[in-house]
Amino acid sequence: MKYFATIFCIAMALSSIGQNPLGGIGQWRTHFDNHSLHQVVKGDAIYTASPYQIFRIEGDKINSIDKSNGLSDIGIQQIAWDQNQQQLIVIYNTSNIDIVKEDQVFNLNSIQLSTIYADRSINALHVYDKWGFIATNFGIVVIDLIQHEVKDTWFPNNNRQSTKTYDLVIARDSLFTLTNNGFWAAPIQLSNPSVGKWSSIDTYNRNSLKNITQSKGVIYLGNENNIYLYPNTNPIYQNINATISSIDTSFSQLIVGIRYPNQKGQLLQINNNNVSVLIDSNVLSLPKQTLVNGNEYWVADSINGLLHKTNNSIDWVKISGLKASLKGNGTINEKTLLAPYGNTSIGFAKLDEAGWQHITTYGGSRFPNVQYAAISPLDDSYWFTNNNSIIRLMNNQFEMSRPNSLTGAFKQLKIDPTNTVWAIQDQQGLVKYSNGNWSNISMPNAFSKNGLSQFELNNQGQAWIIAPNKGGIYVYQSNAIFSNETWKQLGTNSSNGNLPSTNVTSIANDLKGSVWVGTDNGIGIFNCGDIASDPCNAYLPIVNNNGFNGYLFQKETVNCISIDGANRKWIGTNNGAWLLSEDGLTIIHHFTKSNSPLPSDTIMQILIHPKSGEVFINTNNQMVSYRGTATAGKEVQNTIQIFPNPVSSNYNGSIAIRGLVNNAIVKITDISGRLLYQTNALGGQALWNARTIEGQKLASGIYLVFVRDLTGNEKAVGKIVIADGY
Repeated sequence: MKYFATIFCIAMALSSIGQNPLGGIGQWRTHFDNHSLHQVVKGDAIYTASPYQIFRIEGDKINSIDKSNGLSDIGIQQIAWDQNQQQLIVIYNTSNIDIVKEDQVFNLNSIQLSTIYADRSINALHVYDKWGFIATNFGIVVIDLIQHEVKDTWFPNNNRQSTKTYDLVIARDSLFTLTNNGFWAAPIQLSNPSVGKWSSIDTYNRNSLKNITQSKGVIYLGNENNIYLYPNTNPIYQNINATISSIDTSFSQLIVGIRYPNQKGQLLQINNNNVSVLIDSNVLSLPKQTLVNGNEYWVADSINGLLHKTNNSIDWVKISGLKASLKGNGTINEKTLLAPYGNTSIGFAKLDEAGWQHITTYGGSRFPNVQYAAISPLDDSYWFTNNNSIIRLMNNQFEMSRPNSLTGAFKQLKIDPTNTVWAIQDQQGLVKYSNGNWSNISMPNAFSKNGLSQFELNNQGQAWIIAPNKGGIYVYQSNAIFSNETWKQLGTNSSNGNLPSTNVTSIANDLKGSVWVGTDNGIGIFNCGDIASDPCNAYLPIVNNNGFNGYLFQKETVNCISIDGANRKWIGTNNGAWLLSEDGLTIIHHFTKSNSPLPSDTIMQILIHPKSGEVFINTNNQMVSYRGTATAGKEVQNTIQIFPNPVSSNYNGSIAIRGLVNNAIVKITDISGRLLYQTNALGGQALWNARTIEGQKLASGIYLVFVRDLTGNEKAVGKIVIADGY
């Protein structure tokens, strides 16, 4: 099956630091870990690949190509350049294939979708003439790189039995290949590709050789510890104390990557049995492929990224992306997104107008692993938990404190409007920081405490805590607001909680004070008062799904819930990300990895930027973001921002009118005052498609924007210019 997609962002030049700019409404951008690079090839530019993205490097310009702008998959396994057709071939670990030619992507999914062979894994790809030769776990697949289709399948034996094929080369008018059944060769004819009778070459260990390469007819074979010059059986290089991680050839020289056990690597050059060190272990960790381009060496290192060596310098290329996958629990405000790396790496990532920054040291000290983050609404100080400590960063000062000496790690942090810091402490309960002092709020002895990690603060100052061991919800209220300090446990009993399940997985407080609770069996919504005296039971929304009524997300695990500026609900499940209407009864969007750039359908956390409406979706396999339609509303209407403006007459996207009061009424008129369009803001942002209420596209001209709040007062006026040439 063949189709093509247009790459709509590949031409966008990024700076050498590789920051990924925010796009328009409805567009995606990726925030991948790109420190692990495993390939580098030369085509019309230098291309390097991580498992998630391909980077095109031309001078000081770096362009990214990924699932958000044309590729059909993630899990990039190998890339190769087709010089004759000037196109890039991309192999995925799903056995899917893309061919990128100029501004189009052609997808070949024949191997991925085949039902003939149980194991369709791809091991290697090589380009010769107009053909791509693919070594798979069932044989060799030949693809036509002009027609973009599978041409033939060969089996490296003489009985047409499927054979696991590791690697191959074409040299001396023959095809040489390494399989799980040994080393084989057959004469080949390339004009209309075909192979003759296969011959077994039994002079080598049948199962140990996995890599083969050649230069000008000289063939090299390798395994983890040895390299052979065919047909000799004595190794020309041997290293029993390290692993050979790559074998590449250039100008009849052999370039070998070495990996030592302590994450130290080397790049060696072997020439006529002479071994010299090109790059030593003080620089490299795990070299996976080397490209020699004149006097330049480009080395893809799967731990550190891309190394560029010339006669005069050696530098790591700055490529956009995170330092590691985000396994912590992040937070966001109008200025900053904080994303702890958790246990995958020390420190945290920070995203603001300057792009991604990675903080691994602070004040000359190594920053520890941190799991949860919060930002103070009053002084913009950053707060983190680190097992037995709580960390504050403020005014370039680093403070680490331990609120008490009790057993139990500190988990999620929340900061209320009074700037009081709350944290949950496993095995204990809550701790609170106010007026420079920490205090403990212990749970009742009857409550299970082992496994405490997440909680939420609602508008009434109550703490809603996920009870461990499928224990439902613990609710705490102090006597600062209510008459009695009270703890209460809520379960599935219709008169005490009415939860859809006691296995609670997420909690969120919406803009109107309702507490949304996600479980492994859907969602319950609470609107509770004084829990010491009033009942507190969930309302279970009933929705229609394909003609059948059922509870909201019944039989689904709700991993996370987030609220956008229009009080709509973003829900993360194991089946993708969902945008629901304010009441939860209407599905606005359902994003999965099959219909969006999501790298996985398992959604772990969703964060929404209040000013831009950008929705950051962290999965169990990397993060992406989506430019949403809703922003947080302003309390006072002053000026409005309109983007884009001016607008091209050929523009077909949405025009965003931002900085509005919540749910403002927006009217669009022509210059004479004739009403053309009217809408309500989604939180603090309204969208217009440059058409009339009837759907008629407007001609070039000047159009006026009038905004008023729900009281009927005119609050702001703007102007939109639609013209050719923008």
